[in-house]
Amino acid sequence: MGMNKDVRDIIIKYGKDILASEAFRDTFSQTHHYSSTVGDHTLGVTVEAVKICLRHCITDDETLCNVVSASLCHDLGIMGRDEKFRNNVQCLMRHPADSVEAYKKLRGEDNVRVLDSIRNHMFPLRLRLPKYKEGWILMIADKLASAREKTDHPSITEAERDELLAAVNGISC
Repeated sequence: MGMNKDVRDIIIKYGKDILASEAFRDTFSQTHHYSSTVGDHTLGVTVEAVKICLRHCITDDETLCNVVSASLCHDLGIMGRDEKFRNNVQCLMRHPADSVEAYKKLRGEDNVRVLDSIRNHMFPLRLRLPKYKEGWILMIADKLASAREKTDHPSITEAERDELLAAVNGISC
């Protein structure tokens, strides 16, 4: 049910620079959804997003790159939440904009499909619809990964996470 080799290879191909960044490494030190870390949740979302793409024969490089990029960066704005946000509602409302800025800083680009996907991934909790298929894929993958975490069946196991991160640059959690 977790990550197979095809999913792993796609994540590494399109997300290696993000995965190897200090900003991403830091995500494993902050709790998210009470039972996970931002990093583990983010990897779970990315796994689910790539699986959705493959299940629906979405295999073009541009879309896969956009989906992986958006998935890996969608919650980076949550980092430092205790210092940045007064409460969970403020975090829910503001973290997408902060995640957009984190993506721009990491990738140095303004890819409108990725930016829209990150900005609108909280639909329906925030009433902004994604404009592009990448955003819909991210939004669905985020809900799937969250549900799997809450039922103690994460989308990616610790062993799969460690193998993925080691393949990128020898880091582990």
